[in-house]
Amino acid sequence: MQNDQESFGVLYENDKYDLQQFLQNHPGGLNYLAPYKGKDISKRMQDSQHSRAAFYLFKEYKKDGKRKPANGDEEDFEKLVDWDKPMLAQVGSLGTQYKEWVISPVDRNLRLFGNPILENLSITPWYVVPVIWIPIIMFLIQIGAQQYVETTKDTNRAGIILYVGLGIIAWSLMEYSLHRWVFHMEPSGYSKLMIYLHFAIHGLHHKVPFDTRRLVFPPFPAAIIALTLYKAFSFILPESIIVLFVAGGLVGYVTYDMIHFYLHYGSPRENSYFYNLKRYHNQHHFAHHDSGFGISSIFWDKVFGTAINLRKLGMSIIW
Repeated sequence: MQNDQESFGVLYENDKYDLQQFLQNHPGGLNYLAPYKGKDISKRMQDSQHSRAAFYLFKEYKKDGKRKPANGDEEDFEKLVDWDKPMLAQVGSLGTQYKEWVISPVDRNLRLFGNPILENLSITPWYVVPVIWIPIIMFLIQIGAQQYVETTKDTNRAGIILYVGLGIIAWSLMEYSLHRWVFHMEPSGYSKLMIYLHFAIHGLHHKVPFDTRRLVFPPFPAAIIALTLYKAFSFILPESIIVLFVAGGLVGYVTYDMIHFYLHYGSPRENSYFYNLKRYHNQHHFAHHDSGFGISSIFWDKVFGTAINLRKLGMSIIW
């Protein structure tokens, strides 16, 4: 049993909650929550206009473990599934309730597959991404540079840098496009197949946004995507350019994955680039699911009109 120093108790509508587990993840930071330790936060929760997703997540921290409705929300979608069983096999049966369930976050770890091999392939610690992909990127740049010089007889590195840079830029647009039109697609007719697909590629991240094992893209499906793009471009571009272009795309991908993990668990300095990105990504998760699709940059959100306008802060955030 936790003692007072290991807990962060608050009172909400006469029920006790312990927010200790949520302190590092709260979008408002530690300094926002600190004054309310041991106090009744009922009025504050209402006055600060927390989102529906925030109230739903709040139920996770009730001390007695019973997910009593908060803010008049009588629906508890977790009764629709069994968290002791693999989730992918269950989500198809949710039908039209799937959309509300998947954007209603919980603070838990999730098992996706029953098969242990498939399950392990779906789990990726953050450091696996650079460990696997950086050597591959270096190899591709080396091979691509050699082929480029042999093919073009151009020993100037500007061409090599250009095509790697174009790959990075292309990834930036691909990052936005995948997140908006693939990861956030609405399952057509709520067919079981489309629900399975949506949940496996991104829905699970919105359902369990604090599961550290599922914050970066697993190398196996990433390799399939990279190989597919390589084959697609091989019909229109010379081999050396494709290799450099793909290497640049992988640089963008690794950067994106590391930034994404940092936005969930990092503590950026006030008013830094990542400070504002972290606020931006929190808004996407808890309030604006249909906008704010940029992760490493909000440039394409501005281009396509899906940018989130961040409110002016009353105090700095300390995560």
